[in-house]
Amino acid sequence: MLRSIGSMTVLALLMVGCGGGGGDSGSPPPPPATFSIGGTVTGLTGSGLVLQTNAGDVAPVSAPGLFTFPNQLGSGAAYTVTVKAQPSTPAQICTVTNGSGTVGTANITAVAVACSTVAGYTVGGTVSGLVGSGLTLAICTPHGHPGGHGWYCVWESPLQVSANGAFTLGGSYSAMYSGGDRVEVTQQPSSPTQRCVVGNAAINTQNVNDTSVTVSCAEYSYVTNAADNTVSAYTLDATTGALAVVGTPIATGASPHAIVGTSGKRFVFVANEGSNDVSAFTVNPTTGALTAVPGSPFAAGTNPEAMYVIESLNGPEYLIVANAGSDNFLIYDIDGTGALAHRSVPATPYATGKGPASIASKPGFMYVANHGGSNDISVFDDGFNPVAGSPFPAGGNPLSLAFGAGGMFLYTANPDATHPSISGFTSDPYTGALAPLSGSPFPLPVSHYIATDQTGAYLYVTAGANVVGYGIDATTGALTPLPGFPVAAGANAYSITIDPTNQFLYVADDGAAHVSGFTLDASTGALTPMSGSPFPASTHPQFIATF
Repeated sequence: MLRSIGSMTVLALLMVGCGGGGGDSGSPPPPPATFSIGGTVTGLTGSGLVLQTNAGDVAPVSAPGLFTFPNQLGSGAAYTVTVKAQPSTPAQICTVTNGSGTVGTANITAVAVACSTVAGYTVGGTVSGLVGSGLTLAICTPHGHPGGHGWYCVWESPLQVSANGAFTLGGSYSAMYSGGDRVEVTQQPSSPTQRCVVGNAAINTQNVNDTSVTVSCAEYSYVTNAADNTVSAYTLDATTGALAVVGTPIATGASPHAIVGTSGKRFVFVANEGSNDVSAFTVNPTTGALTAVPGSPFAAGTNPEAMYVIESLNGPEYLIVANAGSDNFLIYDIDGTGALAHRSVPATPYATGKGPASIASKPGFMYVANHGGSNDISVFDDGFNPVAGSPFPAGGNPLSLAFGAGGMFLYTANPDATHPSISGFTSDPYTGALAPLSGSPFPLPVSHYIATDQTGAYLYVTAGANVVGYGIDATTGALTPLPGFPVAAGANAYSITIDPTNQFLYVADDGAAHVSGFTLDASTGALTPMSGSPFPASTHPQFIATF
């Protein structure tokens, strides 16, 4: 009996091993092998140290010794270990070595994190508006004279930031430090693409830790409303480009015209053509809301119509204001609050042609389109002296300027009532002199303003209720109509702005009381109306700027 049971048992096992019908080939293959990422922390005495890998997986560390990230990676995966949060109480700076590589066929255990107590004062601040990934900040220690030949940064204490809020960079500074070191962005976020800017970048520890650095990743648009003497503010969605209204329009002077802002998203200036002054505003880096600068508005010349901001590594320095009614421009110092003061006392006016209406600039030179009857372009060097040959003839009533192909070519919109055209010029890199392109001025439709994309490959023109696009030949400067144009905007499409990431284009529609928004295909120049467009503005929106 026992032998019979044993035989049946063997038979049953054989049947299980052979499987049944349906072609079952046996057990599924084992999952691919994964491996942990980790290493050793030394010198840690403070609390709050957080490590991260690939800007996602985090590992809080409370004591020196071994650490391992909770998630594992497969063979061939890349990894990068960085410090997400530095320890405090006491303040320490932790640095990573052997922090990046590719996973092989074994656990990674060689990452080394060394922590040391800060002997001096730390540098940090806050990040706002961050949506994308990959933002990296570092301390720039300059070598050579800033802006001079051979000047460069040595990057120290890089820190990858994955979320809004406070951050602290590695390194420490003695009390009362106010040298040349500054905080800069070494890698901008992607997915979606953003352009973060650093405010209060110069390191100044005094007798406390420097926590004043601001990193603003949000984008804002501002529109002047000529009929009700206001400026409207909008936040810009980094993924879709959609505009969302910020608060209610804020008062300016009479008949607000041109608008400019500083690259650090600190100040916005509005030229008020009807009240002969300039309104100045501070920008809330988190919300985009505007607040009038004490003392604003500031006196200008007659009918100010164009402005330009000159900046250095440490921020805005000068505001240039062109006055169409007095045929000149004035130069203002910009102080740390955004207040304006004439660079010279009494104020020195610099003569232009008739009716200066637009300003464009490239390194070493400034260009002014004269719309009031002289039909030319005034060119000045960096000392604001007219260059040889200035002014240079343009088409009828040149109103707007835009550079293409990295500053090689300059274009003017000439919305002459009888013969509208676009003029094109080569711009000499050494003298600033202009020479007309073959066939210029080109008999092309244009009603108001023009703009080039951030790469200088495409030129966009307002024409009635439409936008027309042209490709710019990088060798000759010739304009070629782009397929798919004209693209409908709104009634009396007036001015154009393209956001700094080169993804979105906006048009202020003077006759329709709104802003038209488009996504921009940087590979073709094509424009596609974005979801939610047009976006509401106030009465007669004319000028729009995106910072």
